[in-house]
Amino acid sequence: MVLCLGKAAEGQYAYFPDQGTITFEKTVFLKNLIKRYAAYAKDEESRNAFKGMVEHAPENQVLKKTLKFSANEVLYEHIPEEYPEAAQNLMRMGVFESGISSCQNLKTKEFKSAFELGGERIVIADSTLKIKWKITNEYRQIAGYQCRRANGLVLDSIYAVAFYTDQIPVSGGPSAFSGLPGMILGLAVPELHYNMFATKVELSPVTIFSADFLKKKDKPLNRKQVYDKLNAVVGDYLGVKVYNLVMGCYYL
Repeated sequence: MVLCLGKAAEGQYAYFPDQGTITFEKTVFLKNLIKRYAAYAKDEESRNAFKGMVEHAPENQVLKKTLKFSANEVLYEHIPEEYPEAAQNLMRMGVFESGISSCQNLKTKEFKSAFELGGERIVIADSTLKIKWKITNEYRQIAGYQCRRANGLVLDSIYAVAFYTDQIPVSGGPSAFSGLPGMILGLAVPELHYNMFATKVELSPVTIFSADFLKKKDKPLNRKQVYDKLNAVVGDYLGVKVYNLVMGCYYL
C-alpha cells in the first residue's frame, strides 16, 4: 500500500502543472542599447548626446521579475531594488525600463501593462500581442526544464528568441510574450539588447486577481494611444527611429 501510494504521489507530481511562480532575471545590455540609439539618432547633436551617455553607463543592469501563472492568467511583476546611480539616472531619463509589470488573460486575450516614465504611471489596456512563431529543433536546459527554441516576429519587425517548456502547459510568458505550446522560460530580444531567463520555478497553487492590477486613479490607454501621447511629448526630440526603439522597450 505504501509503495502504491508513493507511486501515485510521484505520478501526481509528474502531472503537467498549471499553477506556480517563476523567478526571472532580465539583463539589459545598456552600453549596447545606447549605442543603438546613437546609430538611429536623427542628427549629429543627438548622436553625440547618446555617445556621451555610453561613457557613463554600466555595461549591463540586471532586473528581477516574478511571474505567477494559472491555467488562464499570467501576472508578471517587477521586483524593485537599489540600483547604481548611473543606472537610476538612465531609468529616470527613460533610456530603459524603470519597472514594467503586466497581466495577461490567456482565455480572453486581454493584456494590461504598467510602467513609470517621466514620473508618470503609464497604463496600457489592449489585446495580447500577435506573435509569428516558428518552432525549431534546438533545445536547452533552463531552471531544470528541457526547453525548445522558437523564433518570433513581434510588432511587425522585432525579432525575438524564446525557449519554452511543454512540461508547464500554459501558453504564457514574461512581459507581453505568449502564444507557444508551453511556458516561456527563456527570452532574448537582440534589437532591444536584453535577455531574460528563469532562475527558479515553484509549482504551487497561486491566486491571481487581474481585476486588482489597475489602480483607481489609472486611466488605461491602448498601445496606439500611448504611442501617440508620448510621441507628442518626445517624438520630435528623439526622432522616429529612436522613439520606436524606446517604445519597443516599454511594450516588450
